[in-house]
Amino acid sequence: MNETPQATQPPEDPGNDRIPLLAVAVVGAGVILSLAIYGLSFVHGAGSQEVSWDTSEAVKAPPPAKVGTGSFAITRTSLSALAPNEDGLLLFRVAGAIRVDSGGRKPTSIRCDVISGVTGDTRMARSTRLRAAWPKPSDELQAQEVPETSTVKFQTSDSKKIDLPISDVIQRYTDSDAPTQVDWDGYVEDDQNWIWTMSQGTGISPATMPWAVIFESETRPRGTVECKATMGKKSSTIKMAYRQQEWPINDDQPNPGDSGTGDVSNVE
Repeated sequence: MNETPQATQPPEDPGNDRIPLLAVAVVGAGVILSLAIYGLSFVHGAGSQEVSWDTSEAVKAPPPAKVGTGSFAITRTSLSALAPNEDGLLLFRVAGAIRVDSGGRKPTSIRCDVISGVTGDTRMARSTRLRAAWPKPSDELQAQEVPETSTVKFQTSDSKKIDLPISDVIQRYTDSDAPTQVDWDGYVEDDQNWIWTMSQGTGISPATMPWAVIFESETRPRGTVECKATMGKKSSTIKMAYRQQEWPINDDQPNPGDSGTGDVSNVE
């Protein structure tokens, strides 16, 4: 009995189940372009406008404080501001430095709080999802680089972001070779803090450690700087007030349009 021959199926083309290479290339290019655009939004200078402060003033510093056989002081304090825009919002920067002499290798720590005490709403400006404050937390302060400017979210007539100077008040974060760590203690919108830790003290020479923070405000910039230094078992505190002297601030080129540094509830 002859068997009925079975129909022969043509071999499957392994390419039938593949996505066309052209489609893969198009999708891949789109993903890369999207990531590039997203990344550019966090790159310094991307779509931003370089802006100078409309006013800058020196703030009188209090006298140094003794801490056992050592000492510390708040120095080089300045207050800079932009004139309010059409929505009545402005940015202001408080900058200064801590000068510390532990008188040897006693373990030393310094905490400084820069508080915006303006009337009405105020908060720290936003800089690429981080608070606009320098230095950033670091295990090795000497290795942290100082940027020339910082891109801060603030809408002007030409841009939604502006580049504000930093290197005019900070050239390096410490002039000491002593091991130094710096950290932030949580986020409070109107209180920027730094904690410097020097496990071996400053050594045979003092250390100068600059800092700066930018706030947003609806009214005249003012507030306080409060620093406490601990050297071994001894400690001392310095408090000083700052207040914008030039008020109102004149601006020949006002910044119109919506403004603000955005929602900073998620900044670190």
